[in-house]
Amino acid sequence: MQNVKPWSVIFILLAAGLPAARAQHLCDPPPEGGRVMASTEVTDVNDGAPYQAGADWMVERTTRLLPLCNYFSPVGSYSLKSYSLDPFTKVERITLCHAAIPVAPYAGPCPPK
Repeated sequence: MQNVKPWSVIFILLAAGLPAARAQHLCDPPPEGGRVMASTEVTDVNDGAPYQAGADWMVERTTRLLPLCNYFSPVGSYSLKSYSLDPFTKVERITLCHAAIPVAPYAGPCPPK
């Protein structure tokens, strides 16, 4: 069996989810050298009421995300020149039950109450 590096597995798993994800936002170059790290923080998650779609029970999940540009000085300290971009929302359909069987990670009753 081949020796597989853990970071390569993580990269493959992240790359597999990229088509459904929003493109990473762009940040300005770091002032005075240093480095910049773009990140996206989850600020709110709301689930709608469960509804039936054929044999499945689903819920619409609305997630509010905040893109950030985090700057670090050349010596590695966090810079107060960091900033956020406009928040955006992502709506996705989550399957709770398929043919009266709960779909992980949902562990409630089927149909949902």
